[in-house]
Amino acid sequence: MLATVPATAGFGVAELHLDIDDAEHERRHAAGLGVATGHGFGGLDVLMALPHGLPVPLADLTDHQRAYIRRAPAGICTVTDGQVVRHVTRPCQVQLATVRAASASQLAWDAAEKFATFCARRVIITRAPSVNWPEKLLEFGYYGIGVCLEHPDGRLETLVEPRLWRPKRHSPEAWWFAETAYGQFLAQQSSHAPTLSPAS
Repeated sequence: MLATVPATAGFGVAELHLDIDDAEHERRHAAGLGVATGHGFGGLDVLMALPHGLPVPLADLTDHQRAYIRRAPAGICTVTDGQVVRHVTRPCQVQLATVRAASASQLAWDAAEKFATFCARRVIITRAPSVNWPEKLLEFGYYGIGVCLEHPDGRLETLVEPRLWRPKRHSPEAWWFAETAYGQFLAQQSSHAPTLSPAS
């Protein structure tokens, strides 16, 4: 499932384009689990140390890891016969962050660059580039930031293609970013949910 959500607090004004993991989304919904970040950022460190779906003896874990496992809510992991199995996985992939700006300015570059370690980046501008545009667009392209010009009719003209983003390593920070984006998706779904009128 594809979705577009606003960026989370601390990243400025941007749109995040998500690819939701449908199976994980449904599993979490059935377990009553939303985001997996509300239980301490260190929890993601613990979860990344556990293989998904495979039992690990509790005796092999550190005290910190066992403490997290004991307080983890339903849907994250289960403990049976002295072994823990991690069920939770990353709920989505953030494919692209889009920043909107009047022009390909330094402010637009700075806003897009905040997402460099998490996903591909693009700036949509509404004012045609000036005579000096080749140098500025070359700078955006050098750093992998795409640039599109939005015409008055809403049509987007690609001036610079965003560089395809490939993770260099899996990290708790990247998982946290995906979880917070997923939280925005859940909030958006909740606000769009139909409400029942009282029976007359």
